[in-house]
Amino acid sequence: MLKLPLKFQFKQKGLLLMGPFFVLLQACVNPTLSEQEYNLAQVALKSAQDSEARRYAPKVFSQARRYMKKAERSYKKRDFDLAEKYFKKSRYYSEKAENISRVKMFTKGDMLP
Repeated sequence: MLKLPLKFQFKQKGLLLMGPFFVLLQACVNPTLSEQEYNLAQVALKSAQDSEARRYAPKVFSQARRYMKKAERSYKKRDFDLAEKYFKKSRYYSEKAENISRVKMFTKGDMLP
């Protein structure tokens, strides 16, 4: 048997004991998208829909819906980074559509301030 320095032998034993533990730990960790992004995008889309964005800002609203569908597809495929990106874009366009529709409704006199 080959004689190794004491420190090196201890490190080898430590790696042999801790190695399987780290492998099991890594297998248990599943990176998932926080549900907060999904919820925010969904609420923003619903709010835009309630403010009649489909009527007053159809292009921006359809963009928001398109990004929401892409995000949901990416989420089902477990591509969480891409899904999070699409959820953020959907929320942005939903809020933009809601703001445009509220301004247009206000200027037409359909809505009180």
